[in-house]
Amino acid sequence: MNGEIKVAVCDDLEEDRQVLVNLLSEYTDKNNLYVKIQEFTSGEAFLASDTSEYSLVFMDIFMDGINGMETAKALIVRNSRVQIVFESTSTEFAAEAFDIEALHYLVKPVKKEKLFGILDRFFDSVYSLRTVNVKVGRLEESIYLSDILYVEADGKRAKVHTKKGVMEVSMSVAELERVLPEKEFCRPIRWALVSMREIAAMPTDVLKLSDQTEIPISRLKRREIQETFADYSWRSTRRRMRGKTG
Repeated sequence: MNGEIKVAVCDDLEEDRQVLVNLLSEYTDKNNLYVKIQEFTSGEAFLASDTSEYSLVFMDIFMDGINGMETAKALIVRNSRVQIVFESTSTEFAAEAFDIEALHYLVKPVKKEKLFGILDRFFDSVYSLRTVNVKVGRLEESIYLSDILYVEADGKRAKVHTKKGVMEVSMSVAELERVLPEKEFCRPIRWALVSMREIAAMPTDVLKLSDQTEIPISRLKRREIQETFADYSWRSTRRRMRGKTG
């Protein structure tokens, strides 16, 4: 996969920090996400780090020294693309958080379902920007994961079918399977990999994709693919439901 997503948790209370870190770890483990979490105990310590490397920051409001709101304002000057989630025991700064276009404002104690709904929104938006590097001849090119429909074998190489066309790559299906996110792609038959997001329907023995392509399912893998697709559909439904209630 093309690098890991870096998340910062800035909170001067160790107990609150650990609760959040544990929930973040639970979410990323369940969703097979490549994430590195860094903890900070103060706004000063956070601003002394390389803040440009973070995609998502959880920021406590009430901290000794520079408070979370002032820290966040300094952060967005350096890193305009960062997403910030404030956390506080009070709603006092909610309007100010809205003014700087924070992703969300969490009131402590942090509730798991609420947090997971926020993470769904964040990672869904990030997914569209995530890429995988593939070999094309002697060169490397990047493909957006969200563009991939399916991959099919072409001898010892493979053809990557995307929403923009077909790319012939100097990699086998097995090699591509190793670099694509496990929970986003399935292998219904030896010669093909399919994006779970692009499966429109699954009759008994084929996967029907969003572009009307039909990929056969190997008899030996039918149960595995059914279970994989059911699990993916369940997780997707939960994300949508959390989005409606979050």
